[in-house]
Amino acid sequence: MVNVRQHEPTEPVLDAAAEEQFARDWRTYAKLVDHDYVFHREVYAVLHRVLAELAGPFRFLDLACGDARGVVGALRGTAVAHYHGVDLSLPALEMARAAVEALGCPVELDHRDFVAAMADRPEPADVVWIGLSLHHLQPPDKLTILREARGVLGGQGQLLLYEPTCRDGEDRAGYLERFAGTHRPLWTALSAAEWTTILDHVTRCDIPETASGWPALGRAAGFASVEELFVAPTDLYRLFRYSG
Repeated sequence: MVNVRQHEPTEPVLDAAAEEQFARDWRTYAKLVDHDYVFHREVYAVLHRVLAELAGPFRFLDLACGDARGVVGALRGTAVAHYHGVDLSLPALEMARAAVEALGCPVELDHRDFVAAMADRPEPADVVWIGLSLHHLQPPDKLTILREARGVLGGQGQLLLYEPTCRDGEDRAGYLERFAGTHRPLWTALSAAEWTTILDHVTRCDIPETASGWPALGRAAGFASVEELFVAPTDLYRLFRYSG
């Protein structure tokens, strides 16, 4: 059974223009996923291996879940006992509603900004997942989310995040230059207009941490262990696991 919950709008920490642009250009984002331009297949394969290793039933919290189709694939064949997805885009949640039917466990979908959702979340989780969304926040707000995730997990579960990552010693300007120089020749399925839209979004909204900065935030949030599980072949994205 899928339960979709609506919430009164609150002022989001995320840039509203970024959310509006994401909603307008969902089809372009789907093209990135379909062509594996941001290595979703590899990341969800790693996520599946991590989840398949969990011995008992687990509660899965998916922040900024989007249409949930990649996560649903990662959850198949695991002991997931409850799925909770949160996203600010109602059209994305409508797509997620169809995707999560395949899980065979109770499902809740929240139409809500994930920052607000975490600020007053009373329910515990065993696994928290966030992909390509936390980098929209400033460092203090990233730290707040990581602390709240640590509280939700209670020291027993794990947080996994996949995010844009600067090289150590590289600033944001250097990352953006490398992003454009690396991706433009590779993302051949995008039209010139689609590429311009993506580059504009990244330039305005992305605030990546460094390869050592993401683990440092996790330790500051109270996690005892931070592991790097995957580095994209372009060296522009990394998957981390926080636990303890």
